[in-house]
Amino acid sequence: MTIPVRIDYWDILQRSIRIAWENKILWVFGFFASATSGNLMSWVDEGRPFIREFFESRPEVIILAIAGIVFLWLVLFVMSLISTGALVGSVKDLREGQRATFERAWNHGLKAFFGILALALIAVVAFLAVTLVCVVAVVLPLVAGVPGIVISVLIGAILLVPYLAFLFLLAFTITYAERAYVIEGEGILEALQAGWELTRAQFWKSMVVWLMMLLASLVFGLTVVLALLVLAVPFIIIGIANVTAALIFGIPIGLAFLIVVTGAFGTFVYSVWTLAYYDLKALMPPPVPVTPVPSSPAAPPTPAAPSTPPVHPAPAVPPTPSAPPTNPTTPDAAPAAPTGPTESTDE
Repeated sequence: MTIPVRIDYWDILQRSIRIAWENKILWVFGFFASATSGNLMSWVDEGRPFIREFFESRPEVIILAIAGIVFLWLVLFVMSLISTGALVGSVKDLREGQRATFERAWNHGLKAFFGILALALIAVVAFLAVTLVCVVAVVLPLVAGVPGIVISVLIGAILLVPYLAFLFLLAFTITYAERAYVIEGEGILEALQAGWELTRAQFWKSMVVWLMMLLASLVFGLTVVLALLVLAVPFIIIGIANVTAALIFGIPIGLAFLIVVTGAFGTFVYSVWTLAYYDLKALMPPPVPVTPVPSSPAAPPTPAAPSTPPVHPAPAVPPTPSAPPTNPTTPDAAPAAPTGPTESTDE
C-alpha cells in the first residue's frame, strides 16, 4: 500500500468550510462545543459596573445568581462534551457518504459522552499536576530572599519551553484521542495511546494545523467585531431617540448573531481537526504484522505398546519312550542260505 508523504492543509480548510456551510444543523453543536472557550463572554465586560451595582443593592440575589451561574456552566459543560462527540461523529458520517442529521449527531454525542468526559478529566488532572510542579519549583526559591528571586527567574526561564511543549503535546494528544474514541471505537486507554502516538509522529504537522486555526480565529474575531459594529449602527440611531427601544431590540439581535456565527465557526474548527486526524493518520506507516515464529513440529505420539497377553506355562511334554536296542546287523538283510555237503564229481 502506498503511504502519502504530505498533508494538503488547504484541502482540509476547504472541506471543513463546505461541511460547516452545507450542514447548518450542526451549528447547534458547534455553538455548545465552543461555548466554554470564552468566545461569548467578552460582551460581559462592558456591563460589569451595572451588574456590580445591581448585586450590591440586592445582596439576597447573590446566592441565586451564583447558583444560576453554576447551573448554566454545568449545562454548557455537559452540552460541550455531547457536542464534541456529535461533531466528530457527524464528520465521520459525511466521510462515509451518510447524511448528517441532528438525531444521528445527538446519538453520537450521547454514546461518546462518558469517554469524552474521562478524557477531559485526564487532561485537567495532567495539566494541574504539571502546572503545580512548575509553580512550586519557581516559587519555592523565593523563601531565600533576594538570591532566591534570581534562582526563581532562572528556573522559570528553563521551564518555560518544556512547559509550553507539554501544553501542546497534551492538547494534541487529547484532541486525537477524542477522535480515536469516537471514530475508531477505541477504549479510553487505547484512545490515549493512539492520540499520543499520532502526536509524537506528526507533531510538527499538528503545529501547522494549530497555527492555521490560530490565524482563522484571529480573522474570525476581527470579522465578528466589524460585523457587530455595522449591525449596531441602526440601533445607535434608534438610541438617539429612544435608548430603551434600542437596547430591547439590539441586545437580542446581537446575541443571536453571536450564537449563530459561533456555532458555524465551532463546526468549522471541529471539522478541521477531525479531517486532519484522518489525513495525519493516513501518513502513519501501517503496523507491521507480527509473524508467529513456527514452532518445531511436535513428535508424533508414540503408540502405546500392545498389551502382552499373560504367558501361561507350556504343558509338560511326556517323555518320549526310549527305542529298543537294535542288532548290529541290519534287520532288513536276509539270512544267508545254509550250504550242504559238496558232491564229488569223480565217477
